[in-house]
Amino acid sequence: MKNIERIMTPVFDGSRDPTEACTRVGDVYQPHKLDLCQSSEQLEARMKHVDIKSTSLSRLEYKARIHIESEPFKNFYLVMLPTSGQFQVSQDNIEGLSTTQSPVILDTNKKIDMRWSRECSNLIYKINRPLLESVLMDTYYIDAHGPIEFNTQQQGMSELKNFSAMLKNILIDNPLLDDMAKNKELFEKIEQVLALSLLSCPNSYSERILNGKYHIQPRSVVKAKEFMEEHYAEKLSVIDIAKQVGVSARSLQKGFQQFEHTSPMLYLRKLRLRRARELIMFSHSQGADIKISDIAMRCGFYHFGHFSKLYVNAFGETPSSTISASPSRQNIVKK
Repeated sequence: MKNIERIMTPVFDGSRDPTEACTRVGDVYQPHKLDLCQSSEQLEARMKHVDIKSTSLSRLEYKARIHIESEPFKNFYLVMLPTSGQFQVSQDNIEGLSTTQSPVILDTNKKIDMRWSRECSNLIYKINRPLLESVLMDTYYIDAHGPIEFNTQQQGMSELKNFSAMLKNILIDNPLLDDMAKNKELFEKIEQVLALSLLSCPNSYSERILNGKYHIQPRSVVKAKEFMEEHYAEKLSVIDIAKQVGVSARSLQKGFQQFEHTSPMLYLRKLRLRRARELIMFSHSQGADIKISDIAMRCGFYHFGHFSKLYVNAFGETPSSTISASPSRQNIVKK
């Protein structure tokens, strides 16, 4: 615990004002309502916090029995890990008890009602919805068309305990955390690993994850095809295309193999050949005086001999034969 606290910054320390504590916590997460369960009790709230990139980690305690009500989260999830005490939580009228042995996920799109015991202290891991959805797409090729909803009836499940153990091992209790904090790329990879672990908890996409029912192409594949349609004449590599759609080259390769049964570059080659054939036929029909080699270059082929060979393999005829098959050919120059 002390390892993670070394990189945390105090948000407030020893606040006795419920309004102040509620406001400051709301600044980190979102506005909510906080009340003392018994007005005779004295609040002594403390909070430490560290932002990573698409996640954050906080330690929060109130030292009093408190009641929290919140509207649904819109763009993030909270994983609550009590380090002492316990709290009752209700999400859409589904109630549960979270203790040091049973962490809980506070889901998005669900109203939240919590009652903390006096001795309750929580580690709170916040993970942004876009990160979780991008890992869902990049790893399983599932394009989330709605929020990932976790099964709140199974809080304290073994998968969530496994996630909590991983969070503690690689982040909270890691003795090398001070050095790791200087490496932003490493922290980003840790976020992705933790997001992948969290997706193992029962959720609204679990069946598709387990059974491979990926009926919808991921956004990266769709966007890559659209980009190639617009830029097929340019010199492109798989890295160039991947950068344009915001994924790694490896993820893009896997996506195309999964859904197009080919690689991005082979898909691009076939697209260029189709466009070249269309241009040859269109130019000929319009009586345009244009060289086939010029058409090849306009479609991204800079070596005419190589283009001709690929053209024959694709269409079973040479570019010249395509011209010969048309009724008018006098204005197409073959080379």
